[in-house]
Amino acid sequence: MTKCEALFFVFLLCSVAYVSSYKLHDRNSLRATSCAGTTWESNGKTVAGGNGPGSALNQLNSSYGIVVDSNNALFVSDYSNHRVIKWEQGASHGSLHIGELCGTNTNEEFCYPSAITFNKEGTLFVTVQSDSIGSVVFLKKGAASFETLITVNTSIYGIVWDQNEEYLYLGHHREHRVLKYTKDGKFVSVVAGGNGAGSALDQLDYRDKNIQKSHVPL
Repeated sequence: MTKCEALFFVFLLCSVAYVSSYKLHDRNSLRATSCAGTTWESNGKTVAGGNGPGSALNQLNSSYGIVVDSNNALFVSDYSNHRVIKWEQGASHGSLHIGELCGTNTNEEFCYPSAITFNKEGTLFVTVQSDSIGSVVFLKKGAASFETLITVNTSIYGIVWDQNEEYLYLGHHREHRVLKYTKDGKFVSVVAGGNGAGSALDQLDYRDKNIQKSHVPL
């Protein structure tokens, strides 16, 4: 039996994995689950949340993005609480890593985080939303405040680096397309979709978490 050590979406390159539950009755908890090729118990284990929706540090309220760092700490984008929570392995509650700043009307405003990922230097990247504006913000390892990398006039829900971390791919949710950016936030091209919503092979329909892959910091 193998143990999962990192979390990857889509590519399934994982060895303990965590999935965010999107069913309405159970979307406020995270459960361990098996990876491809792994022998696992038939029942999952709640590793974060599971105490009903709420804002206490042992609760979540619409958990969207998740990623595990090199120390096996779990980071959860707690969407409706406007924060990212860090959950140490085996802990009964999490700690605030970034957020709880929505509605401040300042440069530090942090609202509706969804997709999250690390780069190899340990910088955390988060997609956030404010009305019809979507942004990618980043928090460097050890930093006290975040910075903004990309801002666009649409919502962003998916985020992934390429293998060499030279390019960043973002799921532009309402525009049904995936866009490619340089690591310093400059637009490069549309790489998928862009032909309206639909099921044709040159179309997408509300693409979001399906492009997300999480790199574990070295």
